[in-house]
Amino acid sequence: MSEKSHMVEAATTRTLWAERQVEEVLSLPLISEFVFRSPKHNDPTEKEVIDHLIVHKGEGILISQKAQEDPTSRSVEKNELWVLKNIQDALKPICGSIKRPDDRPKWCDHPRRGRVEFSTLPRIIHGVVLVETWRPVDLKQIADELPLEYLGVPLTYLSINDFLNIVWQLRTLPEVLEYLNARRKLPIACLRMVGDELPFYELYIMNGGIADSLKSCLGHADARRATETHDDLLREALERSEEYKLYSGEIERVAHALSTRDPNYADGLPPEAVALFDKEGERKNYLILQEILTDMRLTERAMMGRKFHDVAESMRGKTSGFTFAAAHADGKDWVFVFISCRGVDKPTRHGRAKRLAGGALAHYRKKNCLVVIDRDGEHYDLMLTNPEYEPDAADIAAGEELFGHLRMKTVDISRL
Repeated sequence: MSEKSHMVEAATTRTLWAERQVEEVLSLPLISEFVFRSPKHNDPTEKEVIDHLIVHKGEGILISQKAQEDPTSRSVEKNELWVLKNIQDALKPICGSIKRPDDRPKWCDHPRRGRVEFSTLPRIIHGVVLVETWRPVDLKQIADELPLEYLGVPLTYLSINDFLNIVWQLRTLPEVLEYLNARRKLPIACLRMVGDELPFYELYIMNGGIADSLKSCLGHADARRATETHDDLLREALERSEEYKLYSGEIERVAHALSTRDPNYADGLPPEAVALFDKEGERKNYLILQEILTDMRLTERAMMGRKFHDVAESMRGKTSGFTFAAAHADGKDWVFVFISCRGVDKPTRHGRAKRLAGGALAHYRKKNCLVVIDRDGEHYDLMLTNPEYEPDAADIAAGEELFGHLRMKTVDISRL
């Protein structure tokens, strides 16, 4: 093998490794079912369309990345030249996908969903252009080649490491999009700098993680000065963030568990309940449940996760028992019922969960209820009500009996 071909193979191998690493990190908080690595089409031979596509609620984020074969080997000057060239190359597939989302059918081999077909890409709401660099690089000399939007779709330029840290910290797609949109209010020069994102992230969470958190920031030095001046506020925000991530993980585990169905799921259930499940080999409904769990801000997911955690903890070490709690977010037509039980057979669990769901709809006057059951500390059952269902007299009575005595706690989830 020649030296040149060996170098090409090494670069290709590390590029693939980097794509898989990004897929793995994104798939944990954003949930694997909504993260697609290397969607392809036939052109007429097989061709990759984009490195990563994140889909949620019919909308998509495109991610294109360029990784170095050895990011530590280049000098400062050579690293800058590499970034300047490769960030332009990374932009091209994003623009092509935005311009021609339906030019030909696309597909992706997904690790959990198998082959997924796309007759067209979903409506693209953001493009993220990533390059691997461990040093900040100013992109101003190629600013004309790096638009901040393309055909109305906003574009963001970041290092791979910075983007993964943002996703890992903010956890949910609504939160990540909120941050990407908030940083667009920074001075334009800041939007064309990659590899130095930490000051903006810290200022963002210190200011509550809201849409205008970065609006008055003048640049990197200004962001650092603000967080250093108010280091007590930053520490509080970072501590809150760690707590949110901890409890968000409770809901993330439930979402991931939905990808696998108990082979004995039908045992003991009445026929009308079994009929609600997808047929073997045709599982799709669990994606609806996952989407509900992922369509939350971090504060919402953490609040739900803490409630579920407290219910589960109350049953820890017990061999029998049944307990529950309810939670809902203002402004959303949802109520969540969290159950933890031990030593309760499946028909009884199903009957109690159904009564709790009807009672919760009636008592909290919501149109939708999701029941999440921790049945043994390791496995989960979920039940989703039909949005067309109207609570009857029995539900009203059950709501008063089951929830009327519960003490409600109001939690501010308006900021990070």
